[in-house]
Amino acid sequence: MKAIILAAGKGTRLYPITLNKPKGLLEIGNETILDRLVEQLRGCGISNILIVVGYQKELIMSHFGNSVKYSQYEDFSKTNNLHTLWSIRKELDEDVIISFADLVLHKSILEKLIDLDYDFSMAIDTSQVLENTMRVSINDNAIENITTTSLSEADGNFVGLAKISKNGCKLLVNQMSKIIDGNFQDYYTIAIDNLARNGNKINYLDVKNFIWREIDTKIEYEEVCNIYKKFN
Repeated sequence: MKAIILAAGKGTRLYPITLNKPKGLLEIGNETILDRLVEQLRGCGISNILIVVGYQKELIMSHFGNSVKYSQYEDFSKTNNLHTLWSIRKELDEDVIISFADLVLHKSILEKLIDLDYDFSMAIDTSQVLENTMRVSINDNAIENITTTSLSEADGNFVGLAKISKNGCKLLVNQMSKIIDGNFQDYYTIAIDNLARNGNKINYLDVKNFIWREIDTKIEYEEVCNIYKKFN
């Protein structure tokens, strides 16, 4: 199993604090967001870690040196992470953990996700529905739709972490190939949404009992800094 961290974006909603660094290098306590995530992945037995870099890529590459692998995505200012993931589709050749780079979470979420044996396992929080985080609709113990979910039909939110099997990767790459000529501002989950709507079962792990935060705004960053010890 390998891990892919999508870290190419500019994090504009965190300006001005991300003007001089990618948001994955923002510090939470004594470590950066990416430091914590990489350490947790290694603690779960995943040593093959690829970080997809773009915005201020030199800072991330200098920070981690040769301790991880990199792929450089140059069109980060024009597209969202559907195209970022498509750029490394050849890496989707085995079971994989895919994570957003701005995610702070309890290690137990990773451990439980890794133990699941489905083609698609998405980490979902059903405890609340957040307007600014990717919403999902659930039906018959599976994800009915994601990304295109309206606020009224939502049952929870995708936290930015997924496990996809080798077979699931084939399905995902095939679906991405059908939409990659457009959808420039979409997340890769738009392909997952299409798969769900076409009858593929998209399983999920409910993380409502665990602490997690996706850091998109200054307020969210300040909140995590104030409570970071609870993530340990």
